[in-house]
Amino acid sequence: MNKIARRSFLSRTIKMGVLLPVMASPAKLLAANGNDQIATDIPDRVILTITPDPSTSITINWRNSNQTEASIVEYTIADAHPEFVANVNKVNATAKPFKYDKINTVNNRVTISNLTPDTLYDYRVGKENAWSEWFQFRTAKSNTATAKLSFIYLGDAQVGIKPLWSRVIRKAYATMPDAQLIIHAGDLVNRANEDNEWADWFAAGGYIHASTPTLMTPGNHEYTHEDGKPHLSVFWNEQFALPTNGPDDTLLKGSCYYTDIQGVRIISLNTQMIEEAPNEGCIGRQVAWLHQVLKQNNQQWTCVVMHHPIYSTKKGRDNKKAREHLKPIFDQYGVDLVLQGHDHAYARGMNKVSLTNGAADSRSGTVYVVSVSGSKMYETEPMEWADVIGSHLQVYQTINIDNNMLSFKAYLATGELFDAFDLVKAKGKQNELINKK
Repeated sequence: MNKIARRSFLSRTIKMGVLLPVMASPAKLLAANGNDQIATDIPDRVILTITPDPSTSITINWRNSNQTEASIVEYTIADAHPEFVANVNKVNATAKPFKYDKINTVNNRVTISNLTPDTLYDYRVGKENAWSEWFQFRTAKSNTATAKLSFIYLGDAQVGIKPLWSRVIRKAYATMPDAQLIIHAGDLVNRANEDNEWADWFAAGGYIHASTPTLMTPGNHEYTHEDGKPHLSVFWNEQFALPTNGPDDTLLKGSCYYTDIQGVRIISLNTQMIEEAPNEGCIGRQVAWLHQVLKQNNQQWTCVVMHHPIYSTKKGRDNKKAREHLKPIFDQYGVDLVLQGHDHAYARGMNKVSLTNGAADSRSGTVYVVSVSGSKMYETEPMEWADVIGSHLQVYQTINIDNNMLSFKAYLATGELFDAFDLVKAKGKQNELINKK
């Protein structure tokens, strides 16, 4: 989309955007649907979560009702012949009773290791007479010096999850069905401890959650403040088993971690525990850990996922602590791409972003992107850092990395291409943006 077409399109959509709050205001759209979802013997909320090495391992999470018989995973290398079900591997799940308010369920998880890289597997979860359907997933290729990776990135779902966000994650999956990863940049739900909102989130993604490994970072709406202090959702670490290679801090468990996948290091940061950290030690541990993870990084590309943007889409929405603590580190180690949420708008920039303590005409080699996939929208205004900015648009992104080229595409929920660029990496030089649309 050229600049004139984009300007015309934005003009139309911004005018239309005036109607969106009215259209999205009924409780049946803005609130999660129904009451707390009751677990049964049949497994539900099945989701794959990323591991430190997705080429040889995968973590499977699900829930069911309280029962005395243990749940298991059955899995095998995929086969087109249905007789494969007679010869499968079986692994007992780690089951943990989960009680909160009126909720009484069992959360299950299994990490399967020693898998064969770049291989399609079939699996199901449950127990005799109470099974899920058979799902499929493909392990990543073994890490090599030459990167090659395709993944989906989604900003905040948060509001209108089942009625309106569902179309976005499904369109993203239809656009890139062979994505090796789906990234969520925080605010998956609106109210951290509302089970019916989590039910809507799982329903909206359906079998996609169970077929493509997921990497998520928490946003401010995954936190509560009953006693004036931030507390991560009681659901987060119970339903998502995420890598444990993060800082040694219980406040950061399940939110700070990294994975190496096909030549790309992807790092999840917890910006809520920077903006609202209960003490400086918590910030210091995350910052020190990030230095170490980047210093020891041997992957060709580096991507950071976090919720609060380094640069925002409207004056007054300024995450000063995150910027002061994190941007110098991104510049020091040459982070390539920072994927963010929080501002309920779309924006991206690089060429107008200067290096920390650099000359007046210095230029960052890091692309910063802000995006939103749900129905809650904020107004924007021209910002000095942004090359492209737009509001009142549900957007999803696909990223393809092939050796020294990263191709980024942002699509509207209806499938039209909204923004795109290629990022070129050359040894000893700053990254260069080309083919911008």
